[in-house]
Amino acid sequence: MKMAETEKDILNDLRELGDSISQYTFLIGCAGECLPFPEEYRTDEYLIRECLVKTWAYAGWEDERCVFLADSESLIVKGALSLLQELYAGRSRMEIAGYHCGLLDEEIFCQHFTGEQIAGLRVILKKLCS
Repeated sequence: MKMAETEKDILNDLRELGDSISQYTFLIGCAGECLPFPEEYRTDEYLIRECLVKTWAYAGWEDERCVFLADSESLIVKGALSLLQELYAGRSRMEIAGYHCGLLDEEIFCQHFTGEQIAGLRVILKKLCS
């Protein structure tokens, strides 16, 4: 599935849930889908300083595919990270270079996060796109 289709599915899932409590519960539930975050990356080098709670992110390349690992002490942020993993992990450089993630531009997604959380997620997106 293409990145745009995956993003559309995520947004459709949120819309189908309808109310903000169900959407928030869905995002919290996504935290359990986050890929395991290795202890060796829980260092200041991978800490996202824009986040109010400890959040780490590693983005790299293996066999020309994106490796994106992340974790947060905030369940809602961790849920968002799992959705970003769904979008980016395993994708090629070409796929990522030609893609603009619009999740952080969508009210239905952003309404569940504070300004600081969105700022931290934007920093992580920049890491993924570089």
